[in-house]
Amino acid sequence: MTATAEPAALRLHLPGLGLDLAALAWGDAGLPALIALHGWLDNAASFASIATHLSGARRVIALDLPGHGRSDHLPAAARYDLPLYVQALHAAAAALRLDRFDLLGHSLGGAIASLYAAAFPQRVARLLLIEALGPMADDGGDTLA
Repeated sequence: MTATAEPAALRLHLPGLGLDLAALAWGDAGLPALIALHGWLDNAASFASIATHLSGARRVIALDLPGHGRSDHLPAAARYDLPLYVQALHAAAAALRLDRFDLLGHSLGGAIASLYAAAFPQRVARLLLIEALGPMADDGGDTLA
């Protein structure tokens, strides 16, 4: 199989959350799926370089998390938090009709991926993390130091 340089743009409707997510996909739809989750202040396009290399063996689907990239934003009073992102990932996997997939997360995406894998281990074939060990467990007061 050959790698795919140009991604397909996807739009996923998440009825339970009342929003749409944008995504970029590389590789043949018949290949095993890998969902990629970006970091803080980033978007799905941050996976373009690595996705072109992986797309010969995987269907790489990079999501724009809610409020990022071309995905819908939440209403002004809503909170962007880890449980929301985990719900969005779960709904996106359902919209993609994926029962089991590899999961790649960078930074914020790694925290989301860790929580998702813990909550739904039967759905995650492989968990891959870049610059992430899971969600922060403190108040962040010493982060700068």
